[in-house]
Amino acid sequence: MNERIENRFIMPRLISRNIGIAFDMNGCPNRCRHCYLGCASRTKISEAEVRWAVNKFKSYHRDREDKLFIESLAVSTWFREPDYLDNYKELYELELELSDVKPYRYELLSIWRLARDKEYAKWAKKIGTEKCQISFFGIEDTNDWFYRRKGAFRDALLATERLLDAGIKPKWQLFLTKKIIS
Repeated sequence: MNERIENRFIMPRLISRNIGIAFDMNGCPNRCRHCYLGCASRTKISEAEVRWAVNKFKSYHRDREDKLFIESLAVSTWFREPDYLDNYKELYELELELSDVKPYRYELLSIWRLARDKEYAKWAKKIGTEKCQISFFGIEDTNDWFYRRKGAFRDALLATERLLDAGIKPKWQLFLTKKIIS
């Protein structure tokens, strides 16, 4: 496995000694029309592969330098939809273990999971989440069209209720487009 990955990717020149790396371990439940990341690969990344890659970053040093290059590493097991996998609590613990700093949450939680897991908002509050961004692209049909997923609008409303119940402030983001004029 290691040789295949090493031969396929060339490490770009690093400038900052404080690095954040994010792994797309399982993609996203949406296929949003606005997403600049494109459709997710169906390839899943294992915990072993994450550990291997993190070790490569942590052990990296530049030629002619004795000390390790990276001073601080922040690891995230997602970059599309946070906490999409059912073992999100364990993955967060993995992030804590592998990171030199507390993992970044960026006011992002899984709206999909908030609508399906009654305990998720309480857990998010427990780990320090104060605010959560929820994006709307209009009312139900238009919103679902943008997410390319039936029920996305109702998920966002239910997520809002669960956030409020857990003491997390929902931060609604409304995208104004020609499609919502009607």
